[in-house]
Amino acid sequence: MTISKNNKMMSHLNYRMKAIVQDSRTFVGYFKAFDKHMNIILADCEELRMVKPKPNKPKPTNMEEKRVLGLVLLRGDKIISLSVDGPPQKDDDGIKLPKVGGMGGPGVARPAARGMPMMPPGGPMGVPAPGLQGAVRGMGGPAMGMMQPGFGARPPY
Repeated sequence: MTISKNNKMMSHLNYRMKAIVQDSRTFVGYFKAFDKHMNIILADCEELRMVKPKPNKPKPTNMEEKRVLGLVLLRGDKIISLSVDGPPQKDDDGIKLPKVGGMGGPGVARPAARGMPMMPPGGPMGVPAPGLQGAVRGMGGPAMGMMQPGFGARPPY
């Protein structure tokens, strides 16, 4: 399954997002990635949850507890709500990183096609590369004579 560039989710990459999960916790962080199951990754994430007071302690009715988590993967089937909480993160160094699925840099592998030069079989000048000559005698299997048809068969009487 491929994800189109026009997808609504793609337009929200790098935005600050708020995700509410089934157990009523709220996660706020920068939306970095998602997949077909709607699993999402939030960077610089914080968890917010409501803490119920102890019955014998006189305190405010509900307190909000906050903790810093960092990089978080949220399972898609547990997410109830996902909303934009703020603009994308500003780049400090001014370098604009490509979005997911963008063009790669010089280190990206490309498939060979027609017209591409091929290496001759066996390496340069027909000499096999070291370690690729085949099985070493006495190691890793039966001898070549044992693999011939009729080896070890009794002659007919």
